[in-house]
Amino acid sequence: MSFLKYQKNSPDFFNNYLKYKRFIEFYSNTTIDEVYFDLRTFFRYLKLKLYNTKLLENFDINDFKKVNIKDITIKDINNINRNMIIEFTYFLSEKLNNDTVTSNRKLASIKKLFEYLFSNNLIDNNPCINLETGRIEKRLPKYLTLKESKKLLSIAIKSKMKYKIRNYCITCLFLNCGLRLSELTKINLSDIKFDEHTLKIHGKGNKDRILYLDEACSEAISEYIKERPKLDKSYIDYNALFLSSRNKRISTRNVQTIIKDELKMAFNDTKNDIHTHSLRHTTASLMYNINNTDILILKRMLGHSSFSSTEIYTHVSSQKMKEIMNNCTISSILEKKKEELLNERK
Repeated sequence: MSFLKYQKNSPDFFNNYLKYKRFIEFYSNTTIDEVYFDLRTFFRYLKLKLYNTKLLENFDINDFKKVNIKDITIKDINNINRNMIIEFTYFLSEKLNNDTVTSNRKLASIKKLFEYLFSNNLIDNNPCINLETGRIEKRLPKYLTLKESKKLLSIAIKSKMKYKIRNYCITCLFLNCGLRLSELTKINLSDIKFDEHTLKIHGKGNKDRILYLDEACSEAISEYIKERPKLDKSYIDYNALFLSSRNKRISTRNVQTIIKDELKMAFNDTKNDIHTHSLRHTTASLMYNINNTDILILKRMLGHSSFSSTEIYTHVSSQKMKEIMNNCTISSILEKKKEELLNERK
């Protein structure tokens, strides 16, 4: 939890807010860390806006990262108006080169902070009311094809890397179970029921779900456990399924590096836009488009709280349908036949 490491460098009201989100609203460590970094950027900007506009005008990213936010007060927050927040969004775009998605996420973090402060009577007004976010062009998720997925698994198991059995197991679970990165690192040995072929997943919002393991996943886990170090219960991470080289629960950064290296071995530099979450998209897209998996089952398997998250895979299918209709409708078939006849007469 990064925000706990930086408590001494943050104002008390900020620390209290983050603890409230983590321990009262039960947001994940990853989410709270993102909120912390988003708001720290905002407070650094605020500090310069209020007390050092010269440094803001002659902006330097290295100087910006050194700005101390410890002395930001509730009085400073109370002086923030709507225009200052809008100016901050321009700052994100012009000075930090943030895209619309990143800027919107930071703006959402600011809105929730002000809601908390206002509802707890710590500020007099909420300048974020009716503040609109930037429009985002809806993009289809990046994912691997079935052939590419098979190639990635093949490369993982055939690699000469020291921990190839562990790494293959990680890749296999990503591609077969559609896990989030944080979910994979949280898996414990006690979550696996080999006799029932099930795996308990600890998802977002402390919501657990049960996944059924296919033969490939069961075998991959079994082979990895054979070579996984046997830790005494005195170890804090003795129950963690995936361990690092130091016998600690594997970190999200470590897993990201593993997948990145495997993708590079399999596809050179042609898949730089694919990452761990893309493998989750791969699972969902292939299940929906090739196996015709019911969207209700897909929603449950992915651990989505609403259909809006799952519906993106129906958009992938719609794209596929568009391609089919452009090439396989009656009119397109007749057009092809006409072209074939003309070619035969030539």
